[in-house]
This record gives sequence, C-alpha cells and structure tokens, in this order.
Amino acid sequence: MALGRHSDFNRLWFGQTVSNFGDKISLLALPTLAVVFLDGGAFEVGVLGALRFLPFLLLAPIAGLVADRVSRRTVMIVADLGRFLALGSIPLAFALDSVTMTHIYIVAGLTGILTTFFEVSYQSWLPQLIGTENLVEGNTKLQISRSVAEAVGAGAGGALIQVLGAARAITADAFTFLVSLIALLVIRHRDTRVRVEETKASAKAEMKEGLRTLFGNPVLRGLFTANVVVNLGAAMGDALLIVYAYKVLDLSPGQVGAAFAVMSVFVIVGAVLSEQVTKVLTLGRTLVLTAVVLGAGYILVPTGGAVAGFAGLIVVQAVIGFVSPMFDIHVLSLVQGVTPNEQMGRVSGAALSAVYGALSLGYFVGGALGEALGLTGALAVAGAITIVGGLTLLGSPVAAIKEMPGGDAADQDTTGTTGTTGTGQDAPATDPAQSSAEDAKVGA
Repeated sequence: MALGRHSDFNRLWFGQTVSNFGDKISLLALPTLAVVFLDGGAFEVGVLGALRFLPFLLLAPIAGLVADRVSRRTVMIVADLGRFLALGSIPLAFALDSVTMTHIYIVAGLTGILTTFFEVSYQSWLPQLIGTENLVEGNTKLQISRSVAEAVGAGAGGALIQVLGAARAITADAFTFLVSLIALLVIRHRDTRVRVEETKASAKAEMKEGLRTLFGNPVLRGLFTANVVVNLGAAMGDALLIVYAYKVLDLSPGQVGAAFAVMSVFVIVGAVLSEQVTKVLTLGRTLVLTAVVLGAGYILVPTGGAVAGFAGLIVVQAVIGFVSPMFDIHVLSLVQGVTPNEQMGRVSGAALSAVYGALSLGYFVGGALGEALGLTGALAVAGAITIVGGLTLLGSPVAAIKEMPGGDAADQDTTGTTGTTGTGQDAPATDPAQSSAEDAKVGA
C-alpha cells in the first residue's frame, strides 16, 4: 500500500474517520432532541433532513469557486472549527434550559453549509496531497471509514444517546470535528497553486470556465451524466426499499435493521476489493457493470422477496452494498485524476450540486411513483433508470479506460497542456472541448 507511510494522508484519514463516526451521532441525536425534548413531529424532522442536504444543492458551486481561489486546507480548518462551535452550542443551551427548535434549525443549517465547503475543498485537495497515482487507494480507505461509520456509528450513537441524552451526545460529535481540525493543523503539506491576483478572472468567468471543463471534457461529461442518472435511480430505489420491506414483506424493525446491516458490511467488502476488480475487468468496464448490477438489484428486490422473503432481501441488499462503493470510488478517483487541479473545486462543486439535486429529486420521485405504480413497478423503474445511467458510459471514452491515470500518464494533463497533475500548477484549459482521456490508459 503506497499510502501506508504517507503521514499527511494518515492524519487526514484519522481525522475523517473520527468525524464520520461523530456525524452518525448527530444524524440521530438532532431529530431525537427535536422529537423527544421539543415535541416535534414529522415536519420538523423533515426540515432537519432538508437542511442537511440543501446546502450542497445550492452552495456547492460557490464552495468550488472558493476552493479554487484560497487555500483548501484553510477552508477545511475553518469549516471544522465552525461545526465544532455550532454543535457545541446545543449542549450549552440545553444546560441553560434554552434550547429551541429555531436554534436546532440554525445549527443544522450552519453545519450543512460548512460541510458543503469542507467536502468540496477536501475532494479538491486530495489529488494534491497524495498524487493521482494514489487516488484509488486513498478514496478506498476513506470510503471504508465512511462505511464502518455507517455500520457501527448509528448503533453507537443510539447507545450514547440512551446513556447521556441527545444534547450531551451531540457534545461528542462536536469534539470529533475538533479532532479533525487538529489533524488538519498538523498536516505539513501546503497548497502549491500559483496565484496571479492581478489577472484573476471574475467569479462569474471562473465558474463558467469550470463548467466548460466539466462539460467540454468527454471523460468528465460522461462521468457526470452517468453519476447523476445512477444517483437519481438509486435514490428512488432506496426510498422504496424500506417501505417494501415493511409493507410487502411484513418484516419487523429488527429484520429490516439486520438487512441494512448486511448491506453495510458488503459496502465495506466492495470498497476493499474495488481496486482488485478493476484489475480484472478494467476501470471502464467496472463502472458500467457496477451501475448495471446496482440497477438490477432494485429490480430483483420483489423477486427475491417473493421467493425467499427476508433471506431474499438480504441477498439483494448484499449485492447492492457490494457494487455501490466500487462505482462511487472509481467515479470520484477518475474525476480527480483527469481534472486540472486549479479547476478541481469548481468542477467538484458543480458536480456535487447536480448529484445532490438528483438524490433529492430521486427520493421525492421514488415515493410518488410508489404511490402511483405500486412498489414493485416503482422499483422496476428505479432499477431501469440506474441501469440506463451505467449504459450511458458506453457512449463516452470512459468505457474504454483500462486503469486510473498515474505514474507516467500523469505527466500530461487532460487539456493537452504539459504539466504535473495534482501539483496545482497545470496550465489552465484553453479549449476544454478538445480534452480527452489522455491521462488514462485506453484500450478495448
């Protein structure tokens, strides 16, 4: 493992692992505080959920512009400090008996905004920190941390809330951001981008440049299209799965929890094996196949449930869990590998905004289709959309890419200008429409 002795990455990885666990605490503790202590209902919980994701949809492009103009590490440090202070205000207010729903909404909104800026800067900074040749390994390790947090963090958070109460449990989450902040402070790597203040374009012009790169580069355009469509379909499927489990299969909460726990375990397995799978299938084929299998999983949920009930649902969940991280890891790594570093923030911001928009729309459409077509028909539509998303890659250069850009391939950036990918000193794209998959090794 090339990153095993990379001290800066290991510090980032440690900080992110701790804060990922903390996220799961607040994900449960904030709604619990709203419902149990403030007598909130479904509307209040829904607002809290919207405040968590809406900033990505609305602010990710702006966060990308900021990430390309200032130190990305500094943005991440400020975001961690802000989240520590925002979440820390809740147990303080609770101790003073002054917690209100408005206060919780403000904290949820601020946390969502700061998380948006952190995530865009982090995704933009990683190629600089570890180099394009190590992106798959780095993203895999970070994905494993997220998956373990997903599998274990919610349960641990529930136990912590039970023992300490929701408000005090949020204190633990606040301190995880302090740990992440300290980890960032001790990282020695610094941004190496060349800034020419007097020739800096306007914010509008810079954002347009990022969009030209995103949609002018056929590899990025193909990845963007596939990712948005796949996430739309997957969000529709996820919105329907739990309803199907309860309403059609008549499962208990314990059985549903067990099925989702199995999926979480296979997410970890899929993340661990993601690089090995691409060595067998090639990168492009892996992306197409994982999206197709993911969509097929949603379509087969009713079949598995009808044939084997609870056991069938577990098998389908295992398949969905196995392929999902492979698609996510390699899409992100390839975007980071072929995007000029000085535009990474704007490209990531625009892409994240669209992806989160697709997720939000997918949950809404999935629920509406479930009511209109029935759960079986709606799951079939969700699966079909996911499959179509994967198949769109066949019309782009992505399907022919054998492996991630790295090593010698990284000496040529995707705009055709000479530079060192990942250092932040690449020449700006002058004609993104002529960009191609030159960074990657391409073959049939």
